[in-house]
Amino acid sequence: MAAETTMGDLFGDDSSGEEEVIEAAVPVAPAPEPEPEVERTPEEQAAYDAKQLALAHKAKGNAAYKKRDFDAALKHYDDAIAADPSDVTYRNNKCAVHFEKKDYAAVLEEGKEAIRVGREHRADYELVHKIYVRMGKAKQKQGDLAGAIEEFNNAQVEHRDKATERIIKNLEMDMKKAKTAAYIDPEKAVASKEEGNAKFREGKFAESIPHYEEAMKRDPKNPAYPNNLAAALTKLGNFAAAKQACEKALDLDPKYVKAIAKKGDLEMLMKEYHKAIESYKKGLAIEPANAACKQGLVKVQHAINTSGTDTERAQHAMADPEIQALLQDPVVRDVINNLSGGDQMAGQRAMNDPTMRAKIEKLIASGVLQTK
Repeated sequence: MAAETTMGDLFGDDSSGEEEVIEAAVPVAPAPEPEPEVERTPEEQAAYDAKQLALAHKAKGNAAYKKRDFDAALKHYDDAIAADPSDVTYRNNKCAVHFEKKDYAAVLEEGKEAIRVGREHRADYELVHKIYVRMGKAKQKQGDLAGAIEEFNNAQVEHRDKATERIIKNLEMDMKKAKTAAYIDPEKAVASKEEGNAKFREGKFAESIPHYEEAMKRDPKNPAYPNNLAAALTKLGNFAAAKQACEKALDLDPKYVKAIAKKGDLEMLMKEYHKAIESYKKGLAIEPANAACKQGLVKVQHAINTSGTDTERAQHAMADPEIQALLQDPVVRDVINNLSGGDQMAGQRAMNDPTMRAKIEKLIASGVLQTK
């Protein structure tokens, strides 16, 4: 008996009832088209080949440089220059090698040649800037600060750079310090001071000032010279400048009692009585028997007790930040109100506190607070 023919037999379905899985076709990216060959003239091809050869030598030079095999690096950079002498990059690389070898003369020689070649072939300004900067650093290492600044300024003409600008400013400061240090001569300072003293004794105070200033330049760490300058300025009535000179002396030696007493005298003349008291007391704390500070303290106390109402002095004191701070202190203001007619007993108790008493006395000495 013949087997029954099925629809599957007719259409070739041999899945035996299993569902057929149809996979989606994955698109295949087309192969990239080959780059068209660049047609070059024989001269262009020769130049291209030379450039590629130079770059290969440069890569070998860079590798040797990283290994600190400087002689090999120089040879490869020289080969790169021989292949492509118009590119100053390779000469700049040689400058870097010479710098690492501390052969600063070679840096300068190679740098000058690199800049000459760069000018001839219109090298990038930023690259020329880098060459000038390395030359500047080489001169800096040689101790030629003026020459270094010149090279850094040349670099800035090519391409302005903030880092180079900072280097220039720092070098200018270093040059100024070096010049000041080279000028120091304590023996010549003494001679200048003596010349100033001679003019001072003759009453030629203005003529004594340049000599004292010269002494300060020759021996800037000696506090006696700015104190001498303060004495001359005081005679000329320039109290503010004289006080600055005293403060300069005290910056050099905070325990220099002559300058402290002189500062107190100037504060007395400027009617800054509260400051004068502090100065004289400070001097006496260092030298209890100092006559200038003792006499100054007596004078300023007498001036406070006999000055009466001094509006000008009070207005001057009001510009003093310390006086302003005291007047804005609510505790101090409360004590002043009590002493002025409020709770007198509370005011007197507050004055038994040494700190509070000093604050009130300072206000009285300044002229801001009047006593009856």
